[in-house]
Amino acid sequence: MVRYLLVAIALFAASPADAADERAFGRAMLERMQAAMPDIELRIDPDDPLAIQIKIDGEWGGGTFNTHRIHSYCQTASAEECEAAAAEFASKIAIRPPEPAAADLRVIVRDREYLAYLLQAGPDAERQPLYRAIGDDLFAIVAFDSPDAIALALRPQLRGLGIDDDAAWQLAAAQTKAILPPLPSGAALHDNAVAFQEYEYLPSMLADTGAWRAIAAEAGPDLFVTAVSDYFVLVGTLPDGPDFDRFKQTVRDDCAAQQRCISPNIYRFRDGRWVIAE
Repeated sequence: MVRYLLVAIALFAASPADAADERAFGRAMLERMQAAMPDIELRIDPDDPLAIQIKIDGEWGGGTFNTHRIHSYCQTASAEECEAAAAEFASKIAIRPPEPAAADLRVIVRDREYLAYLLQAGPDAERQPLYRAIGDDLFAIVAFDSPDAIALALRPQLRGLGIDDDAAWQLAAAQTKAILPPLPSGAALHDNAVAFQEYEYLPSMLADTGAWRAIAAEAGPDLFVTAVSDYFVLVGTLPDGPDFDRFKQTVRDDCAAQQRCISPNIYRFRDGRWVIAE
């Protein structure tokens, strides 16, 4: 099951044919979204045909739905896959998340493009997420979990729960770790790569850079990780060379096939952070 980050991200298309034309794609998305949210005023961003703006307190631009990732996905997906994604989103777009609770805090990991749209949607610090850079283009973000969606953990909500920024990070990290599989040992990675799947929040494993420092020291400089979706992370060792270069293309192709790709890159662990393997 795919869940969606509320506030400023991820919508779906009507068909791959529309995906060839950004403006047609945006119009189709606007119609679908407006039907799902008839009481909310929406429009296409005048400067970006794949961004759908929300009118808040009489002003445009206070919130934005970004459809770029799904536009890209639908260029290669089948008509059935696009329609299924659209139907799933339409059934959930108008669902309001439950009241935030401390027990629902989680850490999610997203790339730089994703974070940029979140920051654009929240023009002041009160409406921006708590985030930390964990690599070249990877960021850990604090959010609230719910059955149908993931919502940003904003500071007014956290203060309402009596939680400051530091406590939010600590609680979110502990609660996310509790629902994830154990990290692999560096020694084990010398013999076999480990594919993690059938869990949620799998890229959040990469946020514990302290633990990865020890793993990387044991695994050696050829350690790599990929995080193409919330449901698949691959960890192993492979030296630079022709095989590694071919693997890069495989990861990019896998990313393009995802309904919501986290990152098309392969990462090495260097100096306490994830760097894109060049």
